[in-house]
Amino acid sequence: MDGYKVFTHDLRSPIQGGAPVWCGTTPHELPAVELDTSSDDSGAGWNFCREANVALRIAGLWPDGRQSRLFRVVGGADSIERGDKCRSSTLTVLDEVTDMRPAITALSQPFDARFRAEMIHEQLAWMEALARPLRDETSIQSGLREALTARSLPWTLRRFESASAARAAWCASDAWCAWAAWCAWAASDAWGVSDAWCASDAWCARAIWDAWDAWAALTVLYASRMGWIDHRHDLTVGIREAYRHGLEIAIPTGPNELG
Repeated sequence: MDGYKVFTHDLRSPIQGGAPVWCGTTPHELPAVELDTSSDDSGAGWNFCREANVALRIAGLWPDGRQSRLFRVVGGADSIERGDKCRSSTLTVLDEVTDMRPAITALSQPFDARFRAEMIHEQLAWMEALARPLRDETSIQSGLREALTARSLPWTLRRFESASAARAAWCASDAWCAWAAWCAWAASDAWGVSDAWCASDAWCARAIWDAWDAWAALTVLYASRMGWIDHRHDLTVGIREAYRHGLEIAIPTGPNELG
């Protein structure tokens, strides 16, 4: 049975996490596992989908805050199909899908036709940015200052050596209130509109800040285009370019401070 499977940028399960599944060479036959042949939509086995857009819808475009990776796969002779998912005791990873536009286009069909092309472009742009293709600290700082200006937040920037150090500073400070100020520019609108860009359970469990930035920007953009909310600001200002140039995370780490 031919199909598609999504992994994180470092080849982990986008839903369960854990260790990398394999080293990334293709073609590659994954080890045999127990197969649940019940009627349940989800069960033991190597899970995959018939269609690329369905695999992306289930796994998310950036489940760990980085661009998902899509692969063509083929299940074994015992492959079964349950709902919109398939599973098999064996799975061979054939090759990686590098052109995501066809899958994103299919995924975007529910969007209003008037704004579909724009939403396809925006999703692809966020996928590229969250892949962090460039490394330029000056551009990161410029982007973050632009994002702060757009939000009318007169904050300073503080550089941390690691994302974990920034998160520790956020947890240790009274940055919860600052986080509300950072998010208020979009959060009240974004939470009120259903999303199609992230595996929400996994996102909430991991508190992925970069995934939130992309999700909020896309949600608010589409909701404003449809006239559901009155929000004229562009949430990509500065922040997307900062990610594109290598930003790991951007979170409030103290009063009037963005780490």
